[in-house]
Amino acid sequence: MKSLMDRARGARGALGALAIALVLITAAMLVAGASPIDGFAALFAGALGGTHQLGETLVQATALLFPALGIALAFRAGLFNIGAEGQLLVGGLAAGALGANVHLAPALAAVIMLGGGALAGGVWGGIAGWLKARFGANEIIATLMLNFIAASLTGYLVAGPLKSSPAGGPETAPLAHAYWLPVLLPYTRLSIALLIALAIAALLHVVLTRTVFGYELRAIGEAPEAARRAGISLQRMALLALASSGAIAGLGGASIVAGELHRFNTQLSPGYGYTAIAVALVGDLDARWICVAAFAFGILETGGLAMQAVANIPKDAIHVIEGVIVVLLAARRYVAARAAIAS
Repeated sequence: MKSLMDRARGARGALGALAIALVLITAAMLVAGASPIDGFAALFAGALGGTHQLGETLVQATALLFPALGIALAFRAGLFNIGAEGQLLVGGLAAGALGANVHLAPALAAVIMLGGGALAGGVWGGIAGWLKARFGANEIIATLMLNFIAASLTGYLVAGPLKSSPAGGPETAPLAHAYWLPVLLPYTRLSIALLIALAIAALLHVVLTRTVFGYELRAIGEAPEAARRAGISLQRMALLALASSGAIAGLGGASIVAGELHRFNTQLSPGYGYTAIAVALVGDLDARWICVAAFAFGILETGGLAMQAVANIPKDAIHVIEGVIVVLLAARRYVAARAAIAS
């Protein structure tokens, strides 16, 4: 019964967020003096109108899915990981540096790049987890500040020690073609990173619902004092949760390098780690619904350019709408939590 209630709640959250997005986009088009019918037609044609458009939409969805799953894992433990952007960057840098310098069989090289990215992201998330466990540091501030450190550090490394000499800009050397992740749709950038992300989503769902670790994780998020009295170490779980969250985001950065860019540069992420917060909240922190939410946001990201051309709505308006959705959903979760405490 509880599982059915959880599914219904997740569906209501996802559908409610979709309704909010549709209303806000419609209002933006009306304010701009454009026809909502023409605008939505352009949005969906730009995102789903052909193989190339669908491939780009799924590329965007994949890039958002990895950090969103990591964020959801931390949130389920009651920890606000705002650092997925930095974890994504260090994971991508690790993959780019390893791929440019290892000389192994292609399959093994791909495993090392992806594993190195996950390890780097896990270490970066683990720093915030250690600060939380050792000193009681606020994880929101710690993860947010680590984003700036990651951006500065990766920028320095690819402009200096790790810069490829033939490169015109700050980036690592190109990966050998044999090291690229296989493409799923011909003539698109969509790689098997999508399948890896979906496998991670399935694994995360099983871990959270069927394992002791998942039970303890949810326990400290829902009732930390009761969890502590039951013998669960809040410090240990905080460290594990943030490290695991960072590892998933770091794997996402590595998949972008190995599957799309085929090198690391400072333009790897246009803010995937921040948009992923919205994806995780829209998906109600449920791995299954997060997959749906990531696809919906992929449509917004890819179709936004076409909508801009037809309806004269700046693509940045899409990001404003995403931000409003985050605020509204966060408020909904806060009100629900307060109501649960009051009852």
